[in-house]
Amino acid sequence: MKKLSVGIVGASGLVGSRLANLVADKLNCTITLFGNKSANKKMIVGGKVYKVQCVDSLVDHPLDMVGFCADNQVSARWIPLLTQKGVVCVDNSAHFRLHKNVPLVVPGVNDSSLPKSNLYANPNCTTIGVAMAVAPLVKQGISSLNVVTMQSASGAGGDGLEDLCSRSSYGKLKAFAHPIYDNVIPQIGNILPSGYTTEEMKLQQELRKILSLKGIKINSFCARVPVTIGHCAVVTVKLKNKVDVTQIRQDIALQPNVLVFDNREQNVYPMPLMIRQTKFVGVGRIVKANAHTVNIFVVEDNLLRGAAYNALEIMEKVAKTWLE
Repeated sequence: MKKLSVGIVGASGLVGSRLANLVADKLNCTITLFGNKSANKKMIVGGKVYKVQCVDSLVDHPLDMVGFCADNQVSARWIPLLTQKGVVCVDNSAHFRLHKNVPLVVPGVNDSSLPKSNLYANPNCTTIGVAMAVAPLVKQGISSLNVVTMQSASGAGGDGLEDLCSRSSYGKLKAFAHPIYDNVIPQIGNILPSGYTTEEMKLQQELRKILSLKGIKINSFCARVPVTIGHCAVVTVKLKNKVDVTQIRQDIALQPNVLVFDNREQNVYPMPLMIRQTKFVGVGRIVKANAHTVNIFVVEDNLLRGAAYNALEIMEKVAKTWLE
């Protein structure tokens, strides 16, 4: 594989810094870091010191691939300019995820026939973990899904972590409308006329696209909880086939990068504390609710598995398949 030139936009952020270090470790490449507020600052990536370049200079650099870990506006502005030049972009923002001709990819779930493209979208952090856990059940015929999430403060970025760790209250909050310390906020994103939030709609629409569940009823409710890193979800799956918990447990355990922790006698189940800083999705509390319905508990590191590592796996596959 040839040595690639890879750019990371939003390199100083919680996800961007993780992606930069993963790329430095896993890809045969040179790296250029880009940022806005962090421009001209120095960062250590893979044991080397890099100077962050201003994002406005992005199109002036000879790049093969760029990972975007910034907001929708940054992606909307720069990605079209780069793809026109033949640069492959992997975008962690929500801007392109539901575009018809943009692959929305969870490696190991829907990448078996990954099309050649100059743009790949990285799904929402919660969507990735749920998709990986539920994918093995698609072959049994899914009639409906209900997902209730408990999402950590880091899902709102560095400001979210600061609100939690500083125990910020009204007047000092940076990320949330209400204090997150010792509290639960039953809203992530803006509330739409339907009553759902933008986060809840992302989850529904992205799961349909990734798992090819067009027309399947998906209900969701997303809450913010006072945890630093680690998103959790209670997923209720209604199947066309009758529930066989033993078979479901075995099928989920075969899914790449999914670990099953499910021993009720020993109080073993996945938690953010045990899955944090890993590439794995933890699944447990697999419970038969009725003849055709099963409940499962899903946990992931939202910054690593739910963002940076998924993006890295897309970049690795594209580099091996299209850029050799």
